[in-house]
Amino acid sequence: MSRSVSSVIIMCVAAFAGFFLGICFSNAVGGMILGALISGVACIIHAIDSNRS
Repeated sequence: MSRSVSSVIIMCVAAFAGFFLGICFSNAVGGMILGALISGVACIIHAIDSNRS
């Protein structure tokens, strides 16, 4: 349960940071989506990798 909560928090923080990064490129929503997508994939990879060991 704590992994799921921490993954959601990480994705929200990345989306928030991507929002402000996207403002610099005049595409705030695109920055939010990109930040959440990248962090979400990283969380999935980390969860799969930690289950193997």
